[in-house]
Amino acid sequence: MIIGRIAKRNERYIYYKLAVWLYLFLLIFEGALRKWIFPSLATPLLLVREPIVIWLFCVGIQHRWIQNVFARCLMIFGVIAFVTALLFAHHNLYVALYGLRIYLFHFSFIIVAVKILNREDVLRMCKCILYLSIPMTILIIIQFYFPQSAWVNRGIGGDMEGAGFGGALGYFRPPGTFSFTLGYVAFQGLVCSILIYFFLKNSELRYEQRINRWMLYVMIICYILSVPYSISRTLMFTTVISLAFLFIAILLDKSNRVQFIVSICAILLLLWGATSLGLFGKSVDVFMERFTTANEVEGGLAKGVIGERLLGGIVDSLVDFDIPILGYGLGIGTNAGAKLVSANMYTYFNAENGYGMIIGECGLLLGWLIVGCRVAWGINILKRSLIYIRRYNDLLPWCLCSFAFVEIVNGQIGTPMSLGFIVMSMVLTMSALKRI
Repeated sequence: MIIGRIAKRNERYIYYKLAVWLYLFLLIFEGALRKWIFPSLATPLLLVREPIVIWLFCVGIQHRWIQNVFARCLMIFGVIAFVTALLFAHHNLYVALYGLRIYLFHFSFIIVAVKILNREDVLRMCKCILYLSIPMTILIIIQFYFPQSAWVNRGIGGDMEGAGFGGALGYFRPPGTFSFTLGYVAFQGLVCSILIYFFLKNSELRYEQRINRWMLYVMIICYILSVPYSISRTLMFTTVISLAFLFIAILLDKSNRVQFIVSICAILLLLWGATSLGLFGKSVDVFMERFTTANEVEGGLAKGVIGERLLGGIVDSLVDFDIPILGYGLGIGTNAGAKLVSANMYTYFNAENGYGMIIGECGLLLGWLIVGCRVAWGINILKRSLIYIRRYNDLLPWCLCSFAFVEIVNGQIGTPMSLGFIVMSMVLTMSALKRI
């Protein structure tokens, strides 16, 4: 009886599920559309995922699915910020609407997608992401060695100056299929969290849910190669965070310890094999130079990546009393929104880090409420994922949470790519917390 109802529900949700799949594919290949396929449409394609989130928002309202307290609070805060922006800040309707879409549509999309998807869907999406990571690694290696003038390195709108970002020793940080390297790093962060789960639990899954063992080894080698070839310190520390989450899981559940030891030995063996075959090429030297140079410029490791990049300048942003009490207005901290008022994301405040943008747009009081809501949401999925380890010996939510927690708590919501990975990581993690 129950199985019959589930089957009918899945059949009824098929078009909604396809919409979530389309969101995922557009997130991964949006940059490719804007760089290589439709360069003349680069600007409108920035909003290519908006019709999906607006449609499913309407579906969620119709079915009264958006009951999550955190999403509802963020929607309310977004509407308040929208009104104050029009009445007391920049007074620009289009800029305010561009900022409102984040809180009203994208955060509610998380809840609607979770209502639609089940655990089986999560595993299918996770497998798809892992399979895509193989050609993505090949692509970034090609981008690493090819000059910025090459077609594979073209920037947004077919920009011949290239999409690569400053690296070291004359090499640039490759973006993969994304508009900028930021998107590729986020993609690999999600790949790492999924890869750890499958490496530990692949043999325990049903046959149709598994990944071929040798293919899984290829995926691991590709990920190992991606760290130095990305020339990204953020990706390295994202990997460390995922491994730290895994270590906590091992401490909580002794049954995973043997698998953990075997996994570490296998990874070390694969690392040795990749080194022996010369697969790293010049990437390690370039990565180490980038690491050393950037740390010297930024004043060391703690102040650089940990202090500014991963924590997003939390303290400085939360106590910036130079910001107007109601902020500079919703949407003005985004590149697109700022351009509508002939400015950029640095004109009024530093909108590059997650909290800086929120406080700058909404002011200290409302900004603190939004930040607090996001932190509370992150803690909520963290606690629920821990419960799943103890109650069901289920590592899937916990592994996914290693990426989703950092993203929902401190991810940059102002850029469509970063926002997309916040949304997708939360969708996968919260859907994995469903037992059916």
